[in-house]
Amino acid sequence: MPTFRGRIGLMVGTAQVRLCPPYDTDQGAGAGLETPAAQSRNLRQDKDVGRIWPDDVERAARGNAGNNERKTKDMSDRLKAEREAAAARRNLLTQDAIERTGITEEMIGELVTRFYGRVREDARLGPVFGIVQNWDEHLAKLKDFWSSVVLMSGRYHGSPMRAHLPLSLVGDHFDRWLDLFEQTAREVCPPPAAALFIDKARRIADSFEMASATVSGSIAAPRHVLRS
Repeated sequence: MPTFRGRIGLMVGTAQVRLCPPYDTDQGAGAGLETPAAQSRNLRQDKDVGRIWPDDVERAARGNAGNNERKTKDMSDRLKAEREAAAARRNLLTQDAIERTGITEEMIGELVTRFYGRVREDARLGPVFGIVQNWDEHLAKLKDFWSSVVLMSGRYHGSPMRAHLPLSLVGDHFDRWLDLFEQTAREVCPPPAAALFIDKARRIADSFEMASATVSGSIAAPRHVLRS
């Protein structure tokens, strides 16, 4: 007698999961009817319909885990490549700034130290910076900030705007800050370097002044970039 052996399955991930063992149909000679033996086997097999066999699940899990590992590795490789490309671009910008202006990390350190020494003694600005408790730590952070601004070193990680907004700064604070900064920059730096520092400082002053005005409910226009 001919025998038909069928298999019912479903896909889990990338692997096929068998739901039941082969299901037999023994046909009588030309009658198309199950024999008693086939009926008995099929009744037993009916109880297994819907069962997911452990070996199939394990194979499916291994396949999915392998796919996830490959995807994670691909993403990690892409992120690493992007970081390396960004670092390479930043290095090129840094070298270009150094060649054009002569700015060095030592120059930045001297400018920051001398400038904030004057700020601390200034009648208008000194009280504002009286909240600083550790000046060595604060100066190190400011050097990182200016290194990131003029040399694109990426050393500074912080939010200077957030730190300054609670200080209730107004226009004459920024005017005095720029007066002292520009004076110090011209003393410490050669003209190309001083020009770059001053341009950046004026833009920073405009940005902070407009933000402070917005917090207080008023509107301020950029004005420091127009200083002569």
